[in-house]
Amino acid sequence: MAVLAEEFGFFGVLIVIGLFSWLVIRAFGIAKEAIINESYYSALLSQGIGIWFGTQGIINMGVNMGLLPTKGLTLPLLSYGGSGILANMIALAILLRIDWENRRGLRGI
Repeated sequence: MAVLAEEFGFFGVLIVIGLFSWLVIRAFGIAKEAIINESYYSALLSQGIGIWFGTQGIINMGVNMGLLPTKGLTLPLLSYGGSGILANMIALAILLRIDWENRRGLRGI
C-alpha cells in the first residue's frame, strides 16, 4: 500500500480502498442472496470471506499508516506472497462459485 501511495498518490489509494470496500460489500451481497436461496452454509462462507478480506486489508492499511504494530499480513490480491495469494485466489474462486450457484437458483434451473 505504501508503494501505491507513493506512485499513484491520494487518488490511487482511494481507488484501492474503494475496490476493497466493493469486494467486501459484494461478498455480503452474495451472502444475502444465498440466504434467500436457503443455502445457509454458502451464506456463512461468503460472509467469512468478506470479513477475512476486509479485516486483512484494514490491518495492512493501519500498519502502513503507523496506527497499528506490524503484523506481517499481506494486502490481499496486491502484496507478494506465495501461499497467501494462493489462499486469496481460492477464496475468490469459492465466492464466485457461490454467486454462480445463487444466480442459477434464482433462475430456477
